[in-house]
Amino acid sequence: MVRYCDPRHTLSRQVQAFGRLFRWPVGLFAGLAGCATIYSLDSSTPFASYWLTAVVLSCMYSAACAINDYWDVDTDRINHPDRPLPSGRLTQQQARMGATSLFAVAAIAALLLGLMPFVWVAVAIPLLWYYSQIVKYSGILGNVIVAIFVAALIVFAGLVVHRPLALLPATGMLSIYQWVKEIIWDVRDATGDGARGITTIATRWGGQTALAIAWGAMAGLSGSIPIAPIVVPMAHPVWFASCTTAMITSLAIALAGSGGVPAAIADRQFTILERLSMVFGILSLLGAAPR
Repeated sequence: MVRYCDPRHTLSRQVQAFGRLFRWPVGLFAGLAGCATIYSLDSSTPFASYWLTAVVLSCMYSAACAINDYWDVDTDRINHPDRPLPSGRLTQQQARMGATSLFAVAAIAALLLGLMPFVWVAVAIPLLWYYSQIVKYSGILGNVIVAIFVAALIVFAGLVVHRPLALLPATGMLSIYQWVKEIIWDVRDATGDGARGITTIATRWGGQTALAIAWGAMAGLSGSIPIAPIVVPMAHPVWFASCTTAMITSLAIALAGSGGVPAAIADRQFTILERLSMVFGILSLLGAAPR
């Protein structure tokens, strides 16, 4: 007996698999953060610049997720066997072509924004493409690179309005925030990373030490909140401080609720709180503009 396979059902599964591969919420948040940065620095910017910025950042960060899964398929067979590549829902060739397409769209959109945004994208693409090779050399260095790249989205949006370093305190705080998240995720992925010989804080010194460093970094980040508006006077310091505090608190609650247990770090409640912290981070950018 031959079963009939509805092409619409197959297409729907493919779309869902690519959505998981591209981590669409990551791209969405990156695009929103870029638009928030532009609005904070120059609210009179034409709508086309907002739209192109969102396209560039969404495509760049989603492509980065896809190419990371492409290189890390062996590790994901241990850490994340349900992901599209290790589960067989998508092939590595499909992941490679998907990432290539998104990077190409990002480059074209960046070129329409000007020379410097295009240069930013041209430099970022090879770094992201070979990021996993750097991680194999040193996962600790890889964490730093990811933290810098995520924070660099503020610089990119600043380039669009010709003020790339105007939100320097927020850029620095975002890089530390992302570094903390990288450490937390490494605790979750320690089993697969260790099996593949990848050196992270969690695999070298243990999960508890890694979490202690994450908590210490969050405490330091919290202490810097009242200092940032002093270093660079802000238009809306109370708004910035309130949203940044909420961002850190949401992540702290997520981590405390997981109890440092790797499986709990990947559960739905942790994910919801972690994404909520990202929303607060985006909102904080609206108050970070220099006065």
